[in-house]
Parts: sequence; C-alpha cells; structure tokens
Amino acid sequence: MPGLDREAMQAAMLRIQKLSDDNWWALHASSTLMEAEAWVGPSGNRFGDTVHGSQRELRAMLAQAVTMAKDELARAK
Repeated sequence: MPGLDREAMQAAMLRIQKLSDDNWWALHASSTLMEAEAWVGPSGNRFGDTVHGSQRELRAMLAQAVTMAKDELARAK
C-alpha cells in the first residue's frame, strides 16, 4: 500500500480484515453438505474434493491478505 498515510493504511487494513471475516465461511455450507455425503459417487467425490480445495485456497488467500495488510501497517509506524 505504498503512498498511503498511516490513517488510510489503518482503514485499508480494517477493511481487508472485515472482508476476510465476512467471506471466511463462504464455502462452509457446501463443504458440510459434502462431508454429509449429500452427493455421492465419483462425481460427488470430485465435487467434494473441489469444494474442500477451494475452501482451503480461499482461506489461505484471505489469511495472506490480512497478514500482508497488518505487516504493511506495522512497517508504517
């Protein structure tokens, strides 16, 4: 976030954290349904693997965005 003043960086970090919090559970319902075998067979297994993989990827990206924003804010002190 180069070029931002400390206040703007704080606001950006808080917005990133809120977006992360709001979207952390986005795939939880689908993941839970797949764990309960809502869809079975080879296609169901592939779809379940995709849902779980997407959930892990989403959460990793959200965590990384929050960490990067917090690190940038800490460097600005």
